[in-house]
Amino acid sequence: MKSDSRHWPELAQVYDDLLCKKIGLARPLSQHGKLLNSVNTLVNALSPSLKDKDEVDRRPDRTKHRAIHLDWEPIIGGLEGRNRVRINPAHITKLWNAILLQGVFGEPRLVVELLKPDAKRQALVDWARQLFLERQSLAGLGLLRREMIIFLDQLPVAKLEEEPLPNPFADTLPQMGLGHLHGNLLKTLAAQTAALSLGDSMMAHYLSGNLQQAYLQACEVQTQSELLLQYRDMIIREYEEAKDFDDLLDSLRKK
Repeated sequence: MKSDSRHWPELAQVYDDLLCKKIGLARPLSQHGKLLNSVNTLVNALSPSLKDKDEVDRRPDRTKHRAIHLDWEPIIGGLEGRNRVRINPAHITKLWNAILLQGVFGEPRLVVELLKPDAKRQALVDWARQLFLERQSLAGLGLLRREMIIFLDQLPVAKLEEEPLPNPFADTLPQMGLGHLHGNLLKTLAAQTAALSLGDSMMAHYLSGNLQQAYLQACEVQTQSELLLQYRDMIIREYEEAKDFDDLLDSLRKK
């Protein structure tokens, strides 16, 4: 494949290939507004970029981790402020996996972490398996598919830059906001549990991106469950690291 970004495929065409041809969504994609907004938010997290005020040109933010590489080219004579966006063809499989991960886990920040080669995915997969399978939450919603079991089996060890995960959602995606699926599967199923345990509540906050509330719940968790202790310790560690970083920034601002 050519490495010259001028020969990379356009992101809009890749969206069409993945969402229409591969999943089977009806064209045009513009009619799936919620899905496109969710996927665009995800892509912005996967490929952080910078743009100067009142300028059209966009460039990669090399101070942040980039899971996928994009190239932005201003459209001459087109709508003001628009760019033609291209994606490195070597990263299309990773984008496919990211879209599926967003459907399950929701938060783009969490998807970025899960895509890293050294990511510790097993703890989150174990909790998802418990919620999906042991409590038969998916069966109750008519969503339990063989592909979901395969998806969870493969995720902890898959090389997500080159191994496409199976689509566990058939011909739809939670990001479409259809019915009871308000953005991501785990958050929805945890919230629908008749009586959330403290551990479920902790994980629901974490998957919703509310790290502070997850931390407050984690501090109250007292359990003999080795699995739940892993989640608790992970959340406490992540919160304390984030707080230490915020404290450092505050101290630098005061100098």
